[in-house]
Amino acid sequence: MNQVEEVQGLYGPFTLSERVVQKIWLRQDFDTSELKTVSGRKLEVLDPGRWNLLAGPDFKDARLHLDGAEITGDVEIHFNANDWAAHGHQHNTDFDQVVLHVVVYDQQKQTLPVKTFSGHQPELLILLPVLNRDLEDYAIDDALRELEKVEELDWEVEFLERTLSERQELVLKDAASRWARKLNFARKRLAADGWDATLHQLCLEVLGYSRNRGPMARIGVNYPIEIFRRQNLDTEMLFQSEAGIWKLNGSRPMNHPKLRLQQYLQIMHHAPDWPEQLRSVLSQQTETSAAMNTSDFRRSVGLRDLCDAVRIELFNEVIGEKRFHTLMVDAFLPLATAEGLIDGYPYWLHWWPGDTPATLSRLLKRAELVTKSNPLSNGLLQGALGLSIRKG
Repeated sequence: MNQVEEVQGLYGPFTLSERVVQKIWLRQDFDTSELKTVSGRKLEVLDPGRWNLLAGPDFKDARLHLDGAEITGDVEIHFNANDWAAHGHQHNTDFDQVVLHVVVYDQQKQTLPVKTFSGHQPELLILLPVLNRDLEDYAIDDALRELEKVEELDWEVEFLERTLSERQELVLKDAASRWARKLNFARKRLAADGWDATLHQLCLEVLGYSRNRGPMARIGVNYPIEIFRRQNLDTEMLFQSEAGIWKLNGSRPMNHPKLRLQQYLQIMHHAPDWPEQLRSVLSQQTETSAAMNTSDFRRSVGLRDLCDAVRIELFNEVIGEKRFHTLMVDAFLPLATAEGLIDGYPYWLHWWPGDTPATLSRLLKRAELVTKSNPLSNGLLQGALGLSIRKG
C-alpha cells in the first residue's frame, strides 16, 4: 500500500507519498554514520534489502548490524509507529520476518506496541533526525522524475488559460516561497557548522546530485575542509570510504561520483581557501532590486562577470556551467544572504538555471514567460517547480 500523507512545510502543506520514504531508505539518502534505534542499539545498514512492490514487508532480506551482530530480515516503512497496528501487520504472518521498523516521525503517544504475529518486537528507527534534507526536498526530487514521464497535466492546462499577468504573478510568488525556504535552511546550516564547513559540505552534496547526495554529504562531514587542506587526499580513497553505498546504475559518465570527487579535489588544490575568497567576491556585489526583466538585470549588475569570477577564476573552470549554476542557486547565494554578505534574492531570481527539467522549460515557453528579453532564469524555473509541487 502506497500511503500518502499531508505534511506541513515551511510555506504550507505538501503531499508526501510513503513511496518517497521507501526510496530514501533504498538509496540510504540520510546520515548513516551514527544510527541508533529507539532502544539505543547501534545500527549499521549493510544492505537495505530488496524493494518489494507487492504485498508484504517493503524490503526483503535486508542485512543489518545491531550492536555489531549481523542479522538478516525484512524492513517495514511507515510514517508513524502506530501505522503498524492500523494496517493490521500484527495479524499477518507475512510480517513475521520484520527485524526493523523504519518510521519518519517520533510518535510520542504510541498506542500499541509493535509486534509481529509470532510476538517478536522489531527494532525501531526514526528517520527524521538523520535526514540530509527536509522532507519537501525529497518530495520535489521524486516529483521531478515523475514530471519527465508525462506530457501534460490538468493543472498545466488551467495555468495556461490564465492571463499573462496572472501566470507571471503565480510563478514569482512560488519562486519567492522557495527562496525563503532555501534561506531558512541556509541559516540553520550556518548556525550549526559555520561558513567554511557549510560551504564545503554543500558543495560536495550538490556535486553528488540526488542519486549520491547522501554519501557525498557524509564525506563532507567525515573529511572536514581542514583535512582537505592539510592532507594529500586522493579520489580513490574518498570513493572507497563509501564503498557499497554509491548508486552507479544508470549514472552518466560525467556524473560519476569519482569524477565529481576529483573535481572537488582540483578546486581545493587550486584554491584551498575558496570559501573565504567566495565571501570576498560576493560581499562586493551591488545591492539592487529584482524588479526588472532578466536581460536588463544581468547587464546592470554584470552578472556574467560575477559568474566568471567564481566559476573560471576561483574554481579554475573545473565544474561545467549547469552544475555550477546549481551550486550558485542552491548553496552559494542563499548562504551568502544568510551570512549577511548580500541581498542575494535578486541575483538568485535572475541567475541562469541549473539542471533544468525539460517538462518545465516547455511549460514556461508555452506560457510565454520565457521571451527574448526575459530568457529562462532560475526564478522562473523555481517558480514553475514550486507550482508543480503544489498542484501535485
